Amino acid sequence: MFWILKALVAFCGLTTLYAATDKVVCYLGSWASYRAGNGKFVVEDINPKLCTHIIYSFVGLDSTTYTVKHLDTYNDIDLQAFQRFIGLKSRNPNVKLMVAIGGWNEGSINYSNMAASATYRKKFIDSVVSFLQTYKFDGFDVDWEYPTQNGGSVTADRANFVTLLKELQLRFSSLGYILSIAVGASTALRPTAYNVPEINKYVDFVNLMTYDFHTLWDGRTGHNSPLYAASWEGSTSTLNVDAAIRGWLGDGLAASKLIMGIPVYAQTFTLASSGSNGVGASTIGGGTAGPYSQQAGMLTYLEVCERLKTGFTKVWDDVQKVPYAFSGNQWISYDDVTSIGLKVAYAKSKGLGGVMMWSIESDDDQDVCGGGAYPIVGTISKAVMGGSSGTTVISTTVSTTKAATVTQTVSTTKPIVTTTKSVVVTTTTKTTTRPGGTSTCINGFARDPTDCRVYYQCSADGMPNPSWRAMCPADTYFDVRYSVCNWQSLVSCP
Repeated sequence: MFWILKALVAFCGLTTLYAATDKVVCYLGSWASYRAGNGKFVVEDINPKLCTHIIYSFVGLDSTTYTVKHLDTYNDIDLQAFQRFIGLKSRNPNVKLMVAIGGWNEGSINYSNMAASATYRKKFIDSVVSFLQTYKFDGFDVDWEYPTQNGGSVTADRANFVTLLKELQLRFSSLGYILSIAVGASTALRPTAYNVPEINKYVDFVNLMTYDFHTLWDGRTGHNSPLYAASWEGSTSTLNVDAAIRGWLGDGLAASKLIMGIPVYAQTFTLASSGSNGVGASTIGGGTAGPYSQQAGMLTYLEVCERLKTGFTKVWDDVQKVPYAFSGNQWISYDDVTSIGLKVAYAKSKGLGGVMMWSIESDDDQDVCGGGAYPIVGTISKAVMGGSSGTTVISTTVSTTKAATVTQTVSTTKPIVTTTKSVVVTTTTKTTTRPGGTSTCINGFARDPTDCRVYYQCSADGMPNPSWRAMCPADTYFDVRYSVCNWQSLVSCP
């Protein structure tokens, strides 16, 4: 009888472990409604049955009143995108529809100032509650990138962030709203920005951005979101999903609250030599911009799958459990059905709360590439909600597969500046005049001639659009050669 009871306890524990991984959190980059051709994505293109939670991105923080503000009134209000988004409930009454505040372009200083003041925190929280009630969202995601970082923040941000979450949770608990946060995966960032045990007390879940581990800043090719460290990196490497997950769990976040991020996009590179195309090969910048996202160094999954049909060589890295592809001097690090199946299986083995994806509009929702509609989001959804193991959806073959090779050890010491969330966000005030001086559009973007940190997305007429203005982080300028934010010492600024 003792052994029977012991076996039942073990079985129940295993069942609980796997049952915990039940969230599929889908972010929506609302600006995709302005994209052209196959890349255009509007609210109605969302399949709400693939996600348990969908988070509309982004709203912002007013720097004067410290209240929630619209970043794109035309789309959100005039075109009724908020109302149409909430209308997804008619197609899936069980889906939770949330809204996110922040993102990289918002910076950190306004959030730092707000969180440091009891008066400002109350004004902010009052405005959040009013906003959720007005537009009928189910919850709120705080994407402050990042406490103690990114533009004049202070060490007190770490404690003030917890106070903000505590006060938000106090208001939300009586109203039934969901509170989540998006956090950076950097091992160096975690101890300085996040008091993990305290955060654990006040949030419903944490969306861990386990991607952008290697970008054009490295000067070498590397995987966007490797599951494990490369053999040549050694066991101490933190530039991988496994290390980030273990770090947050080890610091005290409940596994049931940790949501593992998966990118629905690629980091891309331009090789210094097309003859050197393995992991760690020298690069001279980001890869060429895609036709829809128009951002050098990054491609949506739809742009990736379209390119893969043009003759790219695809390689499976069996150590880091992710693919990459190359053609000529272009190198792409992305996730596919196989790597995603393994990642979801990993999340379940750790008893994590679920999987998050950035972001749903980047998928092939129209089956342009012939792999079925929503190949990435659909794979995640089936792996999480369709059974006890994500391995059931793993593809058994990888086209044109060969052994992954390493050409040189990569050391990433620079902070990640450009991420998918740095897509240009509209301002709240529309203007009709072009920026002064001479602005030249290259790869769909132009730098402001009077401020090297400011850049614009260009309109179809080849002129910079003042309604699509963004600013590079501190200590960086917009580099017109690669259409990215780069270190000031590396950029010629008149």
